[in-house]
Amino acid sequence: MFAALQPITALAGFPLLLGLALLTLLHEDVAIAVGASLVSVGTVSIGVTAITLLCGIVIGDLFIYVLGLLSLRVGWIRRRSEGPMLERCRVALQKNLLPTLVTCRIVPGVLFPTYFACGVMRVPFLRFIVITLVTAGVHVGLLLTLMTSSLEAAAVQVQVIGIGCAALLVVLRTKRAQSIAGAAFARLRARVEPHLPSGLREALHCNPAPRALALPGLPVVPAGAPTIGWAERIPPLLFYIPLAVQWLALGVRYRSVTLPTAANPSIEAGGLLGESKIACMDLIGPAARRWAARSMALTNRPSLTPAALDRLASGAGLSFPLVAKPDIGWRGIGVRLVRDAADLRAYLAGFPAEARVILQEHVEYAGEAGIFYVRKPGERHGRIFSMTFRYFPHVVGDGRSSLRELIAADPRASWKADLHHEALAGRLDEVPAAGRTVRLSLVGSSRVGGLYKDACGHVTATLTARFDEIADQMPGFHFGRFDVRFASVERLAMGEDFRIIEVNGAGAEAIHMWDPEFRLGAAYATLFHQQALMFEVADACRAQGAKPLTAWELVSYQRRQQSLLPLYPASN
Repeated sequence: MFAALQPITALAGFPLLLGLALLTLLHEDVAIAVGASLVSVGTVSIGVTAITLLCGIVIGDLFIYVLGLLSLRVGWIRRRSEGPMLERCRVALQKNLLPTLVTCRIVPGVLFPTYFACGVMRVPFLRFIVITLVTAGVHVGLLLTLMTSSLEAAAVQVQVIGIGCAALLVVLRTKRAQSIAGAAFARLRARVEPHLPSGLREALHCNPAPRALALPGLPVVPAGAPTIGWAERIPPLLFYIPLAVQWLALGVRYRSVTLPTAANPSIEAGGLLGESKIACMDLIGPAARRWAARSMALTNRPSLTPAALDRLASGAGLSFPLVAKPDIGWRGIGVRLVRDAADLRAYLAGFPAEARVILQEHVEYAGEAGIFYVRKPGERHGRIFSMTFRYFPHVVGDGRSSLRELIAADPRASWKADLHHEALAGRLDEVPAAGRTVRLSLVGSSRVGGLYKDACGHVTATLTARFDEIADQMPGFHFGRFDVRFASVERLAMGEDFRIIEVNGAGAEAIHMWDPEFRLGAAYATLFHQQALMFEVADACRAQGAKPLTAWELVSYQRRQQSLLPLYPASN
């Protein structure tokens, strides 16, 4: 949970976020424009901005509603709110509440008197707050999308928002509201669509049939399977609130909120955050080394010329191409494939000085998986708690559309369009041949739009025994995830033909719950179980003498990691 919240520095930016929320009380659209500017320059994430704006808007709407209720304590207002005519107005307002509040959100100048009237006429609070939340959420989401996304990605996301609104209106069965929203969306689409590339316009109209997802080394994902799950649609700050509450409850139960830092005594901070990745790889002893990708670490200094880098790599048994990545990293940020020593030197030129970078052999196996392993202190055998297949972000050419258009037309690719545009800046107008798969990112992280699929059904006793062997060579390791590349699902099930490319500690997630086919409740159940198990393992380690970090020590690890992440070069 801590690892997933790394990009958010809420305490440091609290005055800024508070100012943004207060600005919504003066003018909602101006506040959204300011928020979009902050997102565009990287000051704050879009999820935090959306939540801040939404909170400010909804609190302001409730304030107006409550003012209307309180005004009934004034005698002359209370007397004028009674009578048959006002009763008919009250009935009409409650009957047409949804279209009325939607209109107020769109038309300037009518929101305050209408919301005030809702309070005076005692509109049911629950209906009022639900409709206000929905309309404010759509308003913020739509404007933030248009202001921060590329035009192509915005068009696709606008359609998603429109479909969601239409579904809501069908549920509420308000025909007038359906016609209002439908007409508004049609006008918006008519304004956006003429500016789109021809290929994307055709894609928006023809609604191409979904295709099966087939990547080498991985099971085929059938056509029509969900591509973006409910858990992914929720802003991270909001999604992790229930987990933060559980974390605090477990901290009270076990008498330490930082207890998970003792889950892996041989890893700094237990691997919760800010740990050295090369130190985690180096835990793997000689007898299990053949299962790990060859890796070395070096400190970035100006004296590292291409010739010196070539000698260092050769001396460690490495040859180009190599994977270069930060020693203190998070979700694939700064990970890049480097083709030769000159390419590596260019990568290091954009890397923080005196920071450590890992050079790792490029494992050619096509499949990638995250294998979450747990073994409590004193147990002879562990278990694989979670296994997930990662499908790297990609598009498939049709012989007509450019990469830019293919990204915009693909649900998952368009979701992270800005990242892909940055990584493929010189290739966006390229037209891939029909059927050709174009990989959009070296890493398969969900941060860049990688698809996660539950692979727990592929866990075998043989595979578990193999990781027992590996963990036997890792003293002090009890709880974490191995990220691996493998040749085929069949060979992986036999515990063969795979290489560990990263070892993650307590800060890792059981990422199979991000499978879009997982229900939101099942995803939370998985994470709740994982956190409870993490505290249980850490408590057993503490009983054997491991000491958790203090809160201040944990904050220092977080600050170190957070200060480095923005300085890393872009991934590829």
